[in-house]
Amino acid sequence: MDRQAEVVRLGQSDRHIAAAEKNVSEQRMQVEKLRQHGHDVELAEKMLKGFEASLATLREHRELIIKTIEEIDNGNV
Repeated sequence: MDRQAEVVRLGQSDRHIAAAEKNVSEQRMQVEKLRQHGHDVELAEKMLKGFEASLATLREHRELIIKTIEEIDNGNV
């Protein structure tokens, strides 16, 4: 495996996670804003759960990349 390619992937992963965290944060604020104004928040909450699930998946993927880099560094790949 190519360590440099994994490092590039890690950087991409970090950027994707940052964007997903921003989406989650903004959606949480949107849900609260809708709730405060007496609107139905069911769909907004479903979207939030989807954003949170995507973020969790991105974080899991990042951990796999880190493990791959560690294995390369330890000569296991």
